Amino acid sequence: MKQVEREHILYGFHSAEEAIRNEPRKINQIWTLQGFRLPRLRKLLDEAHQHRIPIKIVDKTALNRLAGNSHHQGLVLEVSPYRYYDADALLETIAPDALYCILDEIQDATNLASLIRSMDGAGVTGAFIPERRSAAVTGTTHRLSAGALAHVKIARVPNLAMLIDRMHEAGIRVICADASASRLWHEADYQGPIAILVGNEQKGVRRLLKEKSDELVRIPMRGELQSLNVSVAAAVLLYEAIRQRRE
Repeated sequence: MKQVEREHILYGFHSAEEAIRNEPRKINQIWTLQGFRLPRLRKLLDEAHQHRIPIKIVDKTALNRLAGNSHHQGLVLEVSPYRYYDADALLETIAPDALYCILDEIQDATNLASLIRSMDGAGVTGAFIPERRSAAVTGTTHRLSAGALAHVKIARVPNLAMLIDRMHEAGIRVICADASASRLWHEADYQGPIAILVGNEQKGVRRLLKEKSDELVRIPMRGELQSLNVSVAAAVLLYEAIRQRRE
């Protein structure tokens, strides 16, 4: 059996179905078990045949080794590396209701996947992450995002401060989540093209990026902790934008 990079591996029915439905050309290989013929699997393999995706029958030990665990549901896929979008292309045409996300040095793969699910739910136009000191998009991200990755456009940029300058030139305001802000999250104006900026799990948004933001907002905490998980905070701001725009 050929060696494959673990970061390019997906497993389980949900991830496989989303990949075949949305990005079949990125699937290089499918492995499954001999005699494992659930109706759901037969349908999935039929679709794979239609897209001419190679399918190989292996034993459970091989699947466990490929997936790195035994939770694969008898199905493992190898996919091509994620192809990031071009940042300039995402900012080429700015719609009046454009909604972007800027993720400043998010380092946990689980948080990145949760952010992608929230962004998909909110219909985000595009998201931007830095090239350095940030979790990358991998097969793990794809799996944990429950297929949402196929619907969210993500670009990597060398400098987020320069990105914000570019956004300002294009008429996009930046609303930054900051636990020390004086203004509450719902007091900001989310109308027009905007970008929601959230930061690193421990340090938050870097100082320069906060200074370049148009508004700083906070979500009040009544418990002992000082801030929400970054994916939850982003979701709160994104859905506040949706609420204001509907009204």
